[in-house]
Amino acid sequence: MKPTFIKKTSLYSGFIATLILAACSPFKTPVPPSKVAVPAQFSQATAGQPSDISRWWLAWNDPDLTQVIEDTLKANLDLRIARDHIQEAKAGFKMTRSALSPTIGITGNIAGGGTDSRNSYLNAFSQDSSDPTTAGHIAGVTASWEPDLFGARHADAKAAEAVVLGQEAQLHQLQMAIAAEVASYYTEIQCLRKRLTLLDQRIAILENLKSYVQARFNAGQATLSDIKSLNEAIKILHSYRPDIETAIAASVRHIAILGGRSPENAQIKISSESITPAAPSGELPDTVLHRRPDVAAAEDNITAALNRLKSAKADMLPRFGLQFFGGDGRIRFSGLSGFSNSGGIIALTSYLPIFTAGRVHAHIALEDAKLDEAVALYDKKLLAALAEVENAYQTRTSQDQRIEQLSEALATATQNTTIEQGLYQGGKHTFKNVLDARLNKIDKADSLIQTVYQQQMATINLYYALGGGWSNDIHPIQK
Repeated sequence: MKPTFIKKTSLYSGFIATLILAACSPFKTPVPPSKVAVPAQFSQATAGQPSDISRWWLAWNDPDLTQVIEDTLKANLDLRIARDHIQEAKAGFKMTRSALSPTIGITGNIAGGGTDSRNSYLNAFSQDSSDPTTAGHIAGVTASWEPDLFGARHADAKAAEAVVLGQEAQLHQLQMAIAAEVASYYTEIQCLRKRLTLLDQRIAILENLKSYVQARFNAGQATLSDIKSLNEAIKILHSYRPDIETAIAASVRHIAILGGRSPENAQIKISSESITPAAPSGELPDTVLHRRPDVAAAEDNITAALNRLKSAKADMLPRFGLQFFGGDGRIRFSGLSGFSNSGGIIALTSYLPIFTAGRVHAHIALEDAKLDEAVALYDKKLLAALAEVENAYQTRTSQDQRIEQLSEALATATQNTTIEQGLYQGGKHTFKNVLDARLNKIDKADSLIQTVYQQQMATINLYYALGGGWSNDIHPIQK
């Protein structure tokens, strides 16, 4: 038997009409404008040549700090999870984009069996009419495609692509946060170790003072209350040591956990002191906002919301599809000549929503509200970013000023200690005056150490606010 084909003579005229309708689509989807006026410059920033702050910790010139941060960025589990989220989003994008392409498949069936025919017509041709057998097969190729005439599937693909970019921005944001967190714990450990050393010096001075007062008590020049007061002060200072040691150990464990290591018996190499670099200069709002991953993620969220709205609006328009099947089939009864045929069919399908109980319009209203929300969140992120930078710059400036004042106070206390030592040796002041001067010097040194730590924290926060601490070179994204 010769092949037969079924054709639709009106297919091309319907397709042309659809193209004309698509060109006349009335749907326009503008993005609500941002209401944030970005300033030309930061009021607290200093002028100068901007520098690369993707690895801002290099400016501290502390190899141990660099090693700890970059080792942590390689092994952090949150970053691993974020990279998995990116791969999930990329897979979703590929799945969504596949709707733009035709779907082609192969189908086939084979069947066989037996019959007990009581039809005299069949019996006349069958040599063994008691149990004629049947066998057959059919195989073919199927194809279907829905042309994206109104851009719905393209909009879905763009929305999915924006989700991928948003996930990548979140990974960069996480890199920033982890680098800043590790540096914060690192500098806190340095500060606490210095304060622990000063605590031991205080205790030693009070022990000397106690011996001095004891000698005066034996000479009848001091009271028992003086000795008891010193004993109480020494005990109080000793009680501070466990708290400081616990805080140091806790910070070490935090760094270990961030680096994907067990917190038990964690060992972190930390230098005795890091020199705080100067605050970054020459930073402009436009540059900072373009660099910050959270702002980029907010922009990607707008792109995704915009394209979801476009896709929802396209549901009001007709949908068309092309379907094709071509195959070959054969069926045979025992004792009879087989029947076989091959052919194909191509069809144009169409669908136009008439009544959906408001579902389509509700979906459009939902996506429209989400788009407006995305723009509002973007504006909120811009304002927060600008405020973070201004606050971080101002905090760093105030800490710099405070350090200058405390450094002068410490220098004066150091001079007084030398003066008191000379007066004591000249017989004009007592040994207690010398020890009090030393205690005052330690107090000033302790205040300076704490302020330097606050300055370092302000600097870390400033780098974070400026969008520093990430780049694809630090932690490449798998393509």
